[in-house]
Amino acid sequence: MVSSHSIQGSWRGRYFYPGSSEANGFEAVFIDGDGIVEGNILDDGRLGEASVQGKFFYPHLKFIKIYQSGSMHSVHYQGTMSEDGKTLMGRWSIPGSISGTWTARRYEDGEDLKFEREDERELEFVGEKRHEIAPARSSEG
Repeated sequence: MVSSHSIQGSWRGRYFYPGSSEANGFEAVFIDGDGIVEGNILDDGRLGEASVQGKFFYPHLKFIKIYQSGSMHSVHYQGTMSEDGKTLMGRWSIPGSISGTWTARRYEDGEDLKFEREDERELEFVGEKRHEIAPARSSEG
C-alpha cells in the first residue's frame, strides 16, 4: 500500500562521519505536499537549525538541508523508507567535500526521543557504510 506511506511528521535521527563511531543527533519535522517535502531540522551540535527542501516518493527520499546559522555549505541527503514507514536510512554528502550515513526513526507522541537501543538493521547499515568509506590507514610510523 504505497499510499499509506508518508514522510510527514516528526523524526529523531543520527548521522555519522566517515571513520567515526560517534553519532551526531538531530530532530526533524517534515511536511509532505504531494511528494514535495519541506521542513526543519535541529542538529544537536553547534550547527543548530536548518531548513529542508526535497522530494519523497515511497520509498525514496531526497532533500537538501540548509543551515540558518549562515554556514556556507548545504548538505544533500538521500535515503529510503522502511516498509513499515517507521525508519529512514541513507547517505548524506557535502558536494565536493565529505559524505557519510544517516538513519532516523519516526517519533510518535508520548515516545522518548532518545535512542534506547540500536536495531540490528541500522547497525549493519552504518557499519557497512563506515567500513566502505573509512580512510586507508598509513603504514608510516
